[in-house]
Amino acid sequence: MTARRTPSRRFLLAAVALTLAAGPALASAKKEKKEGEEQALDPTYKLGSMTIPIIVNGRIVNYVFVALTLKLALGTEMESFKDREPELRDAIVRAAYKTPFTRTDTWKEVDGPRLTSFVMGQCAALFGKGKVASVEIVKQIPRQQLMPPQPNAAQSADSGPLNP
Repeated sequence: MTARRTPSRRFLLAAVALTLAAGPALASAKKEKKEGEEQALDPTYKLGSMTIPIIVNGRIVNYVFVALTLKLALGTEMESFKDREPELRDAIVRAAYKTPFTRTDTWKEVDGPRLTSFVMGQCAALFGKGKVASVEIVKQIPRQQLMPPQPNAAQSADSGPLNP
């Protein structure tokens, strides 16, 4: 039979002491690195998810849950965005019903360029021109998985019963 060697008590105590002593030093080094990385990145503000209707020929055929991120210009304060976010979200949803952000080729996604340009305009009006550098659609989740529309089924978003 072979004898198993177990680590000595001194070795175990020394290993535990080194681990406890090195823990805070490693954690602070990680924090410093992360803080430096955050300063290098542009500040962003994440809007909560919104329900955007997909309207075709005056009827709602689907809903898409959309999450947006606003990339802010350097030096922009986040507090003003927190205070006025409800106004921005309200304007987006109202516009989605008035002039739908519907694509002609699918009912599972919104018309991204139209939505982002609308949001940029609203941000300029609410927060001031130049405060938001860009708008990014982070996520789009359709409520229903529908078949793509037939070529003549949808009218263009600019000329519908909602937009005389």
